Amino acid sequence: MKMKKRVLCVYDGSRRLWKDDMMLDSEFEVRMRLGDGKSYVTDLDVETMNRAEALHNATEEEKGPWIQDEVDIEELMS
Repeated sequence: MKMKKRVLCVYDGSRRLWKDDMMLDSEFEVRMRLGDGKSYVTDLDVETMNRAEALHNATEEEKGPWIQDEVDIEELMS
């Protein structure tokens, strides 16, 4: 069994909105050819992009409050 993994990280500027890991057995992968006839996109790729688009189209209320990290870069560097 060969698995394909997609990691989706969606950012709004420096704010990370979402991180998600998706796995799919390559046996069940659906490939769709693109216009050039050589390239293809998988159903998992399409679903990944749909999820990212949905997160970017969310309202501020749906995104929730932004809790900024309290880590000082200078502290990390010393």
